[in-house]
Formats: sequence, structure tokens, C-alpha cells
Amino acid sequence: MVGVLRVLGTIDLAQFWPDGEADADTSKVKVNVNRSSFSFAPDGKKFKKTDVYFGAFSQGASKKQVVDNQDRITVRLQGIDAPELHYRAAALRRSDAVSDAKREKFNLENKPQRRQYWAETATVALAAKLSGFGPTVKCQVTSFIDQPFEVIDTYGRFVANIRVGAGYKTDVNLWLAEEGWAYPTFYSSMKATEIEAYLKAIAKHGRKRRIWKDYWLDTSKFDPKLVYRPLGPIDEAKDKGKVLMPKLFRRQLSFRMQKKAGVFSGNFIDYLKANQDSCFKTDDFLKQGKDVAPVHSLHDFMKGTKFTVQPQDIVFREKYSNLVDAGGNRIEAF
Repeated sequence: MVGVLRVLGTIDLAQFWPDGEADADTSKVKVNVNRSSFSFAPDGKKFKKTDVYFGAFSQGASKKQVVDNQDRITVRLQGIDAPELHYRAAALRRSDAVSDAKREKFNLENKPQRRQYWAETATVALAAKLSGFGPTVKCQVTSFIDQPFEVIDTYGRFVANIRVGAGYKTDVNLWLAEEGWAYPTFYSSMKATEIEAYLKAIAKHGRKRRIWKDYWLDTSKFDPKLVYRPLGPIDEAKDKGKVLMPKLFRRQLSFRMQKKAGVFSGNFIDYLKANQDSCFKTDDFLKQGKDVAPVHSLHDFMKGTKFTVQPQDIVFREKYSNLVDAGGNRIEAF
């Protein structure tokens, strides 16, 4: 049985760039909630209130309170990934192989937050869309799950769709995909019907508009001067250029920072092999399911410096968090 988690809250538009730092990316939408905001229906129909997430912590890449001290949750918009507005490579792990000198050089190279083309324009488009529903936007956050931890990713974010407008009929995730502001990015936590909905959304315009027109396969190209501009202003004419799949861009950036600092000596394929991302081909995943479909890694889809597939062609294995209470006890039921 697949249950449904439903969260009612509001989105403050002031969070979006250039007034704030939030972007159209999958990790940046903060939703204001209270103790009556959460409800769960194990059968997908009969909802009952739950406050299981208040005072709960995720244990994944780090330990994080899932409802912050300002009564907000961070929502990773399921099924999509927009160009990066501000990304910095993850800090180096301490090891004997990394000298203090190399670490210092890495930190210096990694200090600027990098962005991709189209990131600013996509963010402004999302904020403009949401502004049509009022200065403070009422929203419904939904996710198909059976256990409380299944909605939380390794970074403590709620993985879900956000709906706004009358009757919550406008699905923000699908709108971003359909309008060409974000690429579809699938995870093994998604149901086949959800993936198919995104495939239908991007097919509507034939993947020929906006960021799709500049989809780029060559991982050898990188502009270190393309950095985050915290105050804008937006210049759409200058915010157009080639765009790698954002997930690949994040790995490209980490590789280049480590290469510059002398931490990593191989090529980009070597880096992907050393830092593997488990994934499936979308067709295999839909036909066979995650328990049977052959498992791949990103380096399987590289040919020289070229990435040979499009974002909708692969499904990444989800990395969940443990969900625990203040005492460290695992939360397993609503």
C-alpha cells in the first residue's frame, strides 16, 4: 500500500533571488508550517493529523532538524533539477593523503559559489509564477510514502511536489519541467506514474525551449568566472549559454576544484569512477523496477569528455536519511 503525506503551509516570496538566496533548484523552497500542517493517509484517502516531524532529526550526510527553529521545512522539488544558481564543491574530508597546503589551495579555489547559465532567469520565472497567487502563497506539499523517513533525503530535505492556487491544482514541479525551466531528474523513490507524468510534461514542447535549447554534453567545458551574483540584477540576455545536467555540473565542479589543488590526479571519468552514483536507465526502471533493473554509474554514460544521455534517460538511487527523535530513537511510524 502506498500512503500519502500532505503538508499545508505557505511560501514567502522574499526568499527568492535576488531579494533572497532561494532559486529554482530542487533544494531551496522553504515552506512555513505549524503543528496542524502535517497529515498522513495510509490508504491515500483518509488523512489524519501527525506531528511526528516536529522535534525530529535526519541522520544522513549530516544530522539536521527537519523542521527548523523558524517552523520551516526545506522541500526538494521532486523530479526536477534547475540550473545551479550558487554551488560550492563539498569540503574535503580530512585524510593523510591531503596536506594542509593542498587543503588551503582547494579552499581558495572553491571559495566563489559557481552558477550555470539560465539559473537566474529560471529563478525569476518561478518567483513571477508564484507571485500570481499572492505575496504569501498558500501551498500543499505532497509525497507518496509509507514510513516517515521515506520523505526525507540524506540532506534532511522533504522530497515532494508543491501545489498552489485554487484547489491546489497547479503543480509547481511539473510546471517548471513543462515550461523548460528545469530538467527532469528521477530518483528510485519515485513511482512509475510520477516519472511518466514528467516525461509527458517535457514532451509537450518537444524539449526545444529555454534550457533544453542549450543542453550541453561536453564536460571539458567550464567557465570559472561564472559565479553567483547575490544582488543581481537579472540580465536575461547574458544569462544564456550551454548547460550541463546540473547533477553532472556539481560533480564537474568538485573534480575541477580537486584537480586545481592537486588532490585528484586522474581525468573526469576516473573521478566519476572513484565517486560513484548508482543509477538505472529509465526504461529499465519502468519495465523491471529498482530491484531487478541493471545498476549503472554515471561513468558508464561517458564517451571521452561527452556525456551521452539526456537527464530523463536515467534514474538515480535515492539516498535516504534515518529519522530520529531528540533521544536518537528511530521514528518508524506516524
